[in-house]
Amino acid sequence: MDAAPGLALPVVGDALTVVAGVLRVRMPAFVLLVGIGKLGRYLFLLAAAGFATA
Repeated sequence: MDAAPGLALPVVGDALTVVAGVLRVRMPAFVLLVGIGKLGRYLFLLAAAGFATA
């Protein structure tokens, strides 16, 4: 059985966090960008769930 495709995504997020730290991204900007990314992810999941049940 293949693993779900979304299981590999936390690895990408961890790498982005490390890169943001190395580039010394300011905390308010980082929190804003992460918040926008998480909001987009959950909106996408809600839309996908809506289409799956329609």
